[in-house]
Amino acid sequence: MYLSDFIKRPVLSPSGEKIGKLNDVVVSSDHSYPILKALEVNVSGKQVRNISWRYLEKLGKEVKLKYPLEEINDYKIQKHDILLLRDVMDRQVVDIEGKKIRRVNDIKISPTNGHYHVIGVDIGVNGILRRLSLNRIVKPLGITSSEDLISWKDIDPVESDYSKVKLKVPKQKIKKLHPADMAEIVDQLSLNESLNILNSLDDESAADTLEEVSPERQVSLLEGMDSQRAAEILDEMSPDDAADVLADLSEEKAEELLDLMEPEESNDLRKLLKYPENTAGGIMTTEFAYVDQDLTVNEVLESLRNMAKDVETIYYVYVISKKGDLVGVLSLRDLLVSDPDINVSEFMHTHIIKADVMEDQHEVAQTIAKYNLIALPVVEDETKLRGIITVDDAIDIVLPTAWKKRVPRMFGR
Repeated sequence: MYLSDFIKRPVLSPSGEKIGKLNDVVVSSDHSYPILKALEVNVSGKQVRNISWRYLEKLGKEVKLKYPLEEINDYKIQKHDILLLRDVMDRQVVDIEGKKIRRVNDIKISPTNGHYHVIGVDIGVNGILRRLSLNRIVKPLGITSSEDLISWKDIDPVESDYSKVKLKVPKQKIKKLHPADMAEIVDQLSLNESLNILNSLDDESAADTLEEVSPERQVSLLEGMDSQRAAEILDEMSPDDAADVLADLSEEKAEELLDLMEPEESNDLRKLLKYPENTAGGIMTTEFAYVDQDLTVNEVLESLRNMAKDVETIYYVYVISKKGDLVGVLSLRDLLVSDPDINVSEFMHTHIIKADVMEDQHEVAQTIAKYNLIALPVVEDETKLRGIITVDDAIDIVLPTAWKKRVPRMFGR
C-alpha cells in the first residue's frame, strides 16, 4: 500500500467513532527499511497527538485504533525519526542506480513480520494520479499501471537538512558516481542542494565534480560555500580548471581564495592568471612530467613513478636542460622500448612542436588537431617550458558549450 492510500483519512476509535484525521506517519530511519513508529493525528482540529503503532488496529483505507484516546500516552519523537509526508514526500532524491534526480510522488509501505516498513518511493506518474484519486483514468489514457519504484536503499536525499531526512544509505554510494554523472546531478539542483551534495564529498571528489560543472554554476558554488572549503577544493583541482573559475570570480573573491590556498598551488595559479584568458598561457596546466637531460632511462622511469600522481598526463615526458630550456620530448613508449642504461638525450625527439604562452587558443587547438597530439608544450621566451595544453582542453575550445559534456575527459586525477 502507499502513503497516499491513508494519509488525511479519518482516524476511528475502537467503537468506530471519528476522532480525528491522519496528518502524517512517523518512521524510524534507524533501519535498512524504515519502520513505522507512530501516527500523527489531528484530533478534531484542536490538537495534534503522536500515537504509537502499538495502539493501531488497522491501517489502510480505514485507520482504526485499539484503545480510546484517553487511554493512550503520546509517542515521543526520537532522534532518527522522520515524518514521511513532511520530510520525504515531494522531496528530490538522487537515484543512485539511474544517476538522476527524482521527485518522490508517493511512498510504498508494506506490512512485514508484525511491523510496517517503508520499502521504496514511487517516482512515476502513477504516484501523482494516485494522490489525486485519478487512478481510474490510467487505462483510458493508455498509461502503464506498472510501478516506477526506487528501493529505499538506492536513494539518497538532496535536501540541506539531513537531520530531518536521514536515510539509511551511506554517502559512499553517491561518492561512487563518476564525476561527470555527479556534475549532471549538481547542475539540476538548486544552489543550496548542490552545495549540500558537494559538502558531503571529500575535497578530491568535490574538485573532480566541480571541474565537470558548467562555468556559471562553478562560480555560484564557490561563492556560496565557506571560503576555506572553497580554497581546499581549488587546491585539488587541475591548475588550468582552477585558474579558469578564479578568472570568472570577482577580483576580491579570487584574491581571498588564493590567500587561503596552499602556497605552492596558489603561486602556480597566480602565474597562470597573469596570462590573458584566450591565450595558450591562459588555458595551460602546470602539472606535467619533465626530467633532466642527463638521466638514464631507468632513472627517468623511477622519477616518473614519483611524479605520476601529480601530473595531468604522463604519456609525453619533456626533457629540460640545466638552464631550464626545453630541449627534447619523449613518449612513454620510447622509454619502455629503450635500453634502461642509455641516456635519454641520445634518443629524445629534438624537433618539438610547441606553442608560445601568448599564442591564441584557437591556433593552439588547430596545432593539436593537425599533428594528432595528446598534449602540446607551452613555452615562454622560445625555450622556457611553462606548461602543457592537453587535447581535452583543445576540445573545450572548439566545441560549443552544450557539447562539451558529451566528450569524455581524457585526463583527470
